[in-house]
Amino acid sequence: MSVSLQPKLRFKQDDGSDFSDWEEIFLGKILDFGSGKDYKHLLNGDIPVYGTGGFMTSVNEFLYDGKSVCIGRKGTINKPIFLTGKFWTVDTLFYTRNFKKCIPEFVYLLFQNINWLKYNEASGVPSLSKKTISKITINLPEVIEQQKIASFLSSVDKKIELLTKKHELLEKYKKGLMQKIFSQEMRFKQDDGSDFPDWENKSLSSLCDITTGKLDANAMKDNGEYRFYTCAKDYYYIDNFAFDTEALLISGNGANVGYIHYYKGKFNAYQRTYILDKFSSNTIYTKYYLDRFLKNRIGIEAKAGNTPYIVMSTLSEMDIKVPESKEQIKIASFLSALDKKIDLAKQQIEKTQTFKKGLLQQMFI
Repeated sequence: MSVSLQPKLRFKQDDGSDFSDWEEIFLGKILDFGSGKDYKHLLNGDIPVYGTGGFMTSVNEFLYDGKSVCIGRKGTINKPIFLTGKFWTVDTLFYTRNFKKCIPEFVYLLFQNINWLKYNEASGVPSLSKKTISKITINLPEVIEQQKIASFLSSVDKKIELLTKKHELLEKYKKGLMQKIFSQEMRFKQDDGSDFPDWENKSLSSLCDITTGKLDANAMKDNGEYRFYTCAKDYYYIDNFAFDTEALLISGNGANVGYIHYYKGKFNAYQRTYILDKFSSNTIYTKYYLDRFLKNRIGIEAKAGNTPYIVMSTLSEMDIKVPESKEQIKIASFLSALDKKIDLAKQQIEKTQTFKKGLLQQMFI
């Protein structure tokens, strides 16, 4: 019994009739793959060079001119890139050309829906070959339906692009405001319109208690009742707690060194996670100040060639500029409100990406 090659969600033809079933076909039957090349012998110019991570540099010659979809040959093999116009690609990236029975915009969507890691040919660094890619079986609608699908999903991509731009601008705006606030170029006023007093310089240890967790990093329990903080950006769970307080938890080493969590309640912590609590300053104000300046302090203290890390003195001896308590509250409230807008933009991006993923699952076979 033959299986009907139709996705769950279909477009109609302009006259309202159904499109024909999709055709099962090898990728190699509908397009060719070109190999990227080394660019280091070329002069600087205005032709973009792309690798598996995206744009790299610009040169004075082009390898291909037109619409193309690139996929990694080695390393990152599961992130397709859509290009148009003149470009050059390096040897870790394949580019597509000579499209037959298909349009590049649809191929880009098709590539996003392929599990490329399934076709990995290496036990070490992931890799693909032209031969392997050409033998991948895909399902292809007629060109007019491809155009309808690509047009619809491109509008979703445009929304994601606009939301991402909004998120980036908000982050940039926040960074600029924090610079002005903590340099005191921008000051808040008291409720009666008068100026707040000058800020004071204090050590962080004079504003709070600083200690560390006691547990190994693998002490977490999947179904634990309490939060467990390590040096990761995410938190885990555990069966018992050692702290019941309002605290800032700072990653003491690793890739996320200096990352700061805020939490109020019962929790436990890894032995290289620093716990700051019992603040005489506003906790949220102090978090924003550390967000702005702690990474700089860590970078200055790091020895060449060593992974950055925090020792107790990194925190305890750090100078903090402290305004009067009411101004701390105004600063913390202002920046918290801005963070809510940033979080909302991020949630909108994630929601739209999830929506697109669902569409891909329903619109492709």
